[in-house]
Amino acid sequence: MLKKITVKAGLIALLSLMTMLLIMVSVIGVNAINEGSRSIQTLNQILGEELGSLANSSNLTLRARTAASLAVRQREVGQIDVSDATVGRIYGYLEQSNKEMARFVGVGTVTDRGRELSNRLQNSYRAYLEQGVKPMAAAIKAGKIDEYYHIQETRISALSIAFEKDLTDFRSFALKLGEKQVHEAESNASTKISLIVVAGLLSVLLAVLAWFALRVIILRPLDESIAQLEHIAGGDLTHQIRGEGDTEMGRLVRAMQRMQQALAGSVSKVRDASSQIDTGSRELAAGNLHLAQRTEESAASLEETAASMEQLTSTVKMNAENCEQANQLALSVSDIANQGSDVVSQVMSKMQAITDSSRRIADIISVMDGIAFQTNILALNAAVEAARAGEQGRGFAVVAGEVRNLAQRSAQSAKEIKGLIEASQSRVQEGEQMVESAAQTMSGITGEVGRVTALMREISAATREQSSGIEQVNLAVAQMDQVAQQNAALVEESAAATRSLEDQAQLLAQSMAAFKL
Repeated sequence: MLKKITVKAGLIALLSLMTMLLIMVSVIGVNAINEGSRSIQTLNQILGEELGSLANSSNLTLRARTAASLAVRQREVGQIDVSDATVGRIYGYLEQSNKEMARFVGVGTVTDRGRELSNRLQNSYRAYLEQGVKPMAAAIKAGKIDEYYHIQETRISALSIAFEKDLTDFRSFALKLGEKQVHEAESNASTKISLIVVAGLLSVLLAVLAWFALRVIILRPLDESIAQLEHIAGGDLTHQIRGEGDTEMGRLVRAMQRMQQALAGSVSKVRDASSQIDTGSRELAAGNLHLAQRTEESAASLEETAASMEQLTSTVKMNAENCEQANQLALSVSDIANQGSDVVSQVMSKMQAITDSSRRIADIISVMDGIAFQTNILALNAAVEAARAGEQGRGFAVVAGEVRNLAQRSAQSAKEIKGLIEASQSRVQEGEQMVESAAQTMSGITGEVGRVTALMREISAATREQSSGIEQVNLAVAQMDQVAQQNAALVEESAAATRSLEDQAQLLAQSMAAFKL
């Protein structure tokens, strides 16, 4: 039966009963407090206000009678002024007594018997004052001592006794009424205490019943759920728990069953997945190892290629520099060849000038030879004439002989010079031929040097292009080397990640092995 009660309904019922008991106890307590308060107010009214006012009023009237006796004695001994002052105090006491009696009347009584006794007391009080005390004071003030004694002897005692009797009756009634209120308050308090005790016992009984109900509805299923959760926490997914009823705890247990089934399915899937991940990570690790080896080999080959390309680049740069220098030398040779050609042209011009000068010298030598010949003839003629002249002509003959010798010598020198000039002309002609040949050779050299210069330009341009291409290839190889190194680093990272994945897969497999399916 209790297993069909939901936690919500049980808590609502428990809270409702506890609330009803609390309201009942509160109502009983408030009622007891109100009744006690009313009893205290009644007692305060009876004992505090009514009896207090009556006691004050009685004391004041007694003090007025005492003052009247004192005033009479003062009057009798001739202390008239003092006696008048004492009479004034009598009226003051009576006025205060009237005020206290008015307070008593103003409080009122709570029962018919009390009102009856109060009216009798008020009547006897007024008679006591109007017929007894006040006339006595008036007689004293008027100096009528005999009248004072007459009133005291004939009326005041009876009036005083009637007032005291009514006062005593009302005081007795008030005290009895107070005792009745006290008894009623005590009886009500006892009743309320009994009700509170009963409510407390009901609360205890309700708490005990609620405890047993909570054990059946909540605590026992909760303990079973905790035990089930401990099995699950220990990895045991084989333990089953039954959820009964449509209560919250029943739904909780069924939800735990579904959670356990889902967890078992997830653990099974994770086991399979961890096994596959472990196998895949091992294969991936082996592939990463082969890839790392191939990457290292590729990196080493790229490094060797990069070194060879650097050597080739330096060689091509040297060839380019040598070609540039050869081009510069070819240009210099071309310039020198052009200068040589110009010099050869100038030599040819000079050789032609020498040839012309030789020809002119030859002509001059021919003229000198003719002159020498003519001089020789003239010397011969002079010698002949000197011989004819005899002794007079001997000196002239000597001179003519010397002139002849000189002419012969001049002729001989002219012949030698002519021979030398002819030899020089022949050598100059040979030189002209050689210069012409040299000019032709220089012209050929100049042409060839021009072609060599153009070829060196082409070679230099091609070498520069080749050097630029090799530099680009070298840059590409360097980039490939860098990429290879990065790939190697990535392969190492991938290998490390694969190893970590393998470790995690093994750890996951170990963790999943702790579950029992």
